[in-house]
Amino acid sequence: MKLNHDCIRDLLLAIEEHTTINKHLDHDEILSLPELESYDSETIIYTAQKLNEAGFVNGNFDFFMDDMPHIAISSLTYEGHNFLDTIRDHKVWRKTKETASKLSSVSITVMSEIGVSVARGILGLS
Repeated sequence: MKLNHDCIRDLLLAIEEHTTINKHLDHDEILSLPELESYDSETIIYTAQKLNEAGFVNGNFDFFMDDMPHIAISSLTYEGHNFLDTIRDHKVWRKTKETASKLSSVSITVMSEIGVSVARGILGLS
């Protein structure tokens, strides 16, 4: 399955918006978030799993008798916040995706590096 970069950004933004110290998001809540309505459940779950593996979210990822992963996310990690803050701005995100599209595949780490480069360029810090 291919990792959807737009879903990564949208899921991180949604987690930031809908979690608090006392409020996590369970499986059904994540799948019904309005910010994610343009993605199917497999894409959302896969993206959440990869964000967990990358150390961008805190949560539980379990498999039950139906062999489907069930997720609960409590927060973004420090790394998750750093990545999101790099790509949060729409102009930065658009230019980051445009630059990344020159290659057939780009990792989350490279997307972050491109985002930092784009933001620095916009700010005249290159």
